[in-house]
Amino acid sequence: MLLSYPSMWDDEAFKALTVRAGDAWCAMPLPRVRRVIKSLKLHPLPGAGPEIAGLAEVDGEPLVILSLERLIEAPPGPAAEFPITLLVEVGGAAREVVGLAADQPGDIVYLVGSAIAGPSRGLIRGEARLGRGLVRVLDLAALGGED
Repeated sequence: MLLSYPSMWDDEAFKALTVRAGDAWCAMPLPRVRRVIKSLKLHPLPGAGPEIAGLAEVDGEPLVILSLERLIEAPPGPAAEFPITLLVEVGGAAREVVGLAADQPGDIVYLVGSAIAGPSRGLIRGEARLGRGLVRVLDLAALGGED
């Protein structure tokens, strides 16, 4: 059962996956994560913006891979020892799958929507305090186009 976003951001606890992108840790709602795989071979897209890492083949299909570091405007971090690609659902009711290039997988944690503080801007819903410090909580619905 998928959690609905309106209740997710209130007082209901939800599971989130943490990942490192650049020098920042992020948490994204686990129901939106389809797969976590090793970093994919990317093919550059001429004329694409810096947030688009490239195009990759996943299960025989082309998939746009976005740089999570660029999307959240994180400063560069240490070199990624085992970079990953997250296949996630973005958008609202009309969901689509995109890839997010990240530097390191983290843990699955529980977050409570009411504990997310700070301004919501674009993909970043706010910040929450976890054991490793502050994490940027991502609203993957905001990444997709208008429904």
